[in-house]
Amino acid sequence: MAIKALTFDIIGTVFDWYSTFYTSVPPLAHKYGLTLNAAAFTLGAEEGYSSGVAAVSSSGKWTPPDPILLSSITALLSAQKKPTSQEADDFFNIWRSLNPWPDVTGAFYALHNHFSLAILSNMSVATQTALAGHAGLPFDHTLSAEEVKAYKPNPAVYQMAVTKLGLKPDEILMVAAHKYDLDAAKAQGFQTAFVSRPLELGPGGNVDTTLNPAYTFNVTSMAQLATALKAGAPTLQEDCLALNPAAIEVKQFGSSWKVVDGSESVLDFGASESNASRAKEIISHYKFDRICFVARPNPPMTYLTVNGAAPIGPVAGEDAIAFVLEQLRAEASGPNWIVTDGASILLNFGSNQLAAVHAVAVIRNYGFTHQCFVGRPNAPMMYFRK
Repeated sequence: MAIKALTFDIIGTVFDWYSTFYTSVPPLAHKYGLTLNAAAFTLGAEEGYSSGVAAVSSSGKWTPPDPILLSSITALLSAQKKPTSQEADDFFNIWRSLNPWPDVTGAFYALHNHFSLAILSNMSVATQTALAGHAGLPFDHTLSAEEVKAYKPNPAVYQMAVTKLGLKPDEILMVAAHKYDLDAAKAQGFQTAFVSRPLELGPGGNVDTTLNPAYTFNVTSMAQLATALKAGAPTLQEDCLALNPAAIEVKQFGSSWKVVDGSESVLDFGASESNASRAKEIISHYKFDRICFVARPNPPMTYLTVNGAAPIGPVAGEDAIAFVLEQLRAEASGPNWIVTDGASILLNFGSNQLAAVHAVAVIRNYGFTHQCFVGRPNAPMMYFRK
């Protein structure tokens, strides 16, 4: 039976929880005057969560995932002193800002061209949504064990996914780095893909990476899985037009001043000749050779690149807003999906969730740290730089 949807375990399979915790704990410990061993805290946070899930599964008394995560964090902090609610929340929120493994983003966009992508995790929908938005990953569904009040590998979780996706079990490929998850999914009729993650528990961690021929696929990266599924080369989809920076000119057409590349209009500055000239200066300064868009027509985001990379450094007199790349995420704000670093709203995509998520992926891909404008408010030119 042809595969139509991929369901993903996320913690350890898609997201590198160990490295994210290991690097996030020291600055938080410094902020709150704590002395914490980053490695011990990292492993302890995961062990506390796993133990809590196991206790629920054995007792049959339901406890949602987020309270288990928070309890694990609180217990670790309490070994030194009773944490305030703010302290506990800040450490808990590491779970919602995990970084994906380096092989994930490009592979996911290649896979998304051919398959529906769903999270199938013990994590809450709120945590799943935060993680997908933080990483810029194009998930179509967030399916959580909390819906059936039972944790994987309980069969009810996989049966719920079959119902929600409206597919036959063998039309679904379960992707995970953990064999208990794959074995349970296989028992429910799913096809299975084992992704080896030897560094899931950090350097020297004891991780089972042996291949199992009983699974449909055994791979060492999401890129390899995309290739095996004939999804094409892993790449971040971009909507771009080529520019010749040497051919850029400013011309007037009726009442509008435009930046043109030969006969092609690139930017329209209306009545402002000075803003059009400023845009030409910036394109020439960085030698931009592509202008790209997210969610055309009327794209909320445009960006420009040079030799396939981000422009670096400021240009004199620029109108720029710095943002914290590590805290960037797509999230719902009322009826709208925005891109924010928590301090300011960079972009608003209205109801288009996937476009907002894609924008985060683009920004992370290029390592942008500044959003720049020519002609605010309602700037005809937006670009990003490092």
